[in-house]
Amino acid sequence: MKQLIASLSIISSRKDSRRVIIISTIVLFLLLLIVENGSETSQVLSFDLLPLFERLSLAFTTFFNISDTFTTSTLILAILGSLLAGINISMAYTYMKSRGDIIIRSGLYSGMGLILAILGIGCVACGTALLSVVLGFFGFSAMLNLLPYQGLEIGYIGIIFLFIATYSLAQKVAAPGVC
Repeated sequence: MKQLIASLSIISSRKDSRRVIIISTIVLFLLLLIVENGSETSQVLSFDLLPLFERLSLAFTTFFNISDTFTTSTLILAILGSLLAGINISMAYTYMKSRGDIIIRSGLYSGMGLILAILGIGCVACGTALLSVVLGFFGFSAMLNLLPYQGLEIGYIGIIFLFIATYSLAQKVAAPGVC
């Protein structure tokens, strides 16, 4: 737990890392809103009978309609997931910024290996989102209705995995740069 607090203090003390947290959290939450409300917003924008200003106003209201889009538990999951992913991205940025040159110069990673290393310390929840799409393609998404909370458990498991990934990355950020 000390390493998590130490790495959080490291990324909060760096101005660029704070920006990465804020920007990535906002972008991730906006991407979630695009997934949830994007089609309705595009339908509102296609109303030719309304003047442009009214269409834009209605589209803005539709896009940011959080009260009808999320329940309390899914809103907590969305905010917590976006924030944890933002912290995770900022820790990965700080780690690569502080130790990336050493890693690249050592010849440990090259080309595709570097890309896989960057993706490996990224968001674990993205893997569960990809998994749900793949499983939905094969018809397994209907099985989520059999779960007691209709698949909300998957979101909680994703948050737990994201916290574990953040914690393990915090250990790397807080560790001294020695072999």
